[in-house]
Amino acid sequence: MSARIKIITVIYIFILTGIVVLADVRQTQFLFNFIRSLPFGDKIGHFFLMGIFSLLVNLALSAKTIRLWKFKYLLGSLIVSAIVTLEEFSQIFVSGRTFDAGDLTVDFAGIVIFGEIARFLLGRFNRS
Repeated sequence: MSARIKIITVIYIFILTGIVVLADVRQTQFLFNFIRSLPFGDKIGHFFLMGIFSLLVNLALSAKTIRLWKFKYLLGSLIVSAIVTLEEFSQIFVSGRTFDAGDLTVDFAGIVIFGEIARFLLGRFNRS
């Protein structure tokens, strides 16, 4: 994929890292007051933040797949899933943060759906 997508992916990773750090030190009120006011705003936020993360990583890796247990998985989606799982479970050990299986579930949904969007987009552009 183009260098532009890779640069955008790195910038997005820095933004996500900043959000996680701010959440860990309880400085996210200014970011999330609006989101929390929406029904399921937290879950919608997780879905799109992690989905876009998956989309960008999969685009940057040109939707590379690996075979595990007779199935082909998008490498980018596996990488993002591992990072997101570690981050969510790390909340158990951070004062003021709480692990939420619902957050992890919608994270995975976003990762899978947006990963498949990346695969579709790359397939479409590669055919042209």
